Order: sequence, then C-alpha cells, then structure tokens
Amino acid sequence: MGYPGTMPPAARRAEGLDVLAAAVAVALLAMVQENASGLPRILLVLGFTFFVPGRAIITNFPRMARWSDLGASMLVSLGVLAFLATVTLWARFWHPLGLFQAEAVLSLAGLAAGIVQRRRNS
Repeated sequence: MGYPGTMPPAARRAEGLDVLAAAVAVALLAMVQENASGLPRILLVLGFTFFVPGRAIITNFPRMARWSDLGASMLVSLGVLAFLATVTLWARFWHPLGLFQAEAVLSLAGLAAGIVQRRRNS
C-alpha cells in the first residue's frame, strides 16, 4: 500500500502513455493549424497514426490493455483510422483535414476521460 493519492506503477505508466498521446495530438493539431511542414510534422503524423486514437480507446477499456498497452494501442489505432477513412471515401465525404481534426479532438476527449476514470479508481 502506498501513500494516499498515489497510483500503482501500472496506473502511472498508463497515465504517462495517455499524456504522451495527448501531447502528440495537440502538437500535430498546432502544426496543422500553422501549416508547418518538415520532418517534425512527419514524425508527429506517424506517432498519431500508430498510437493516439488507439490509446484513446484502450485507456477506457483496461482489460484490453492487459494484453499489451502499446501493441493493442497500435493495432486499434490503425484499424480505426483505416475504417474511418474507408467509410468517408465510400460516403463521398472525403476530407482528410477535417477527418484528422475530428479524430484528434475525439482522441483528446477519450484520453481525458481515461485519465479522469483512472484517477477516480485509484
């Protein structure tokens, strides 16, 4: 048992991953807003694509995270982004920038909900 208000190591690690994912999403949103380009934006796009949306989902379903925090986040992230892109293409509503912005905002909301839920449970 730890001090009151402290989280177990697994919860601290999960919260660190959530904060990292949120930072990637916010940084990429800012770079897109500023119309910045270059290697930093490419790296943030890769980080977002392979991690952020999946992490936003996994953080709210702790049983899925037991398999592998990072692996499950990557798999879910790629699956969700591919699904959403396919649906918007089929619906003839393809707008990559708008789709990214919606995904980023929803991911940030999911990450915030996961952090709040974890804090209430510990």
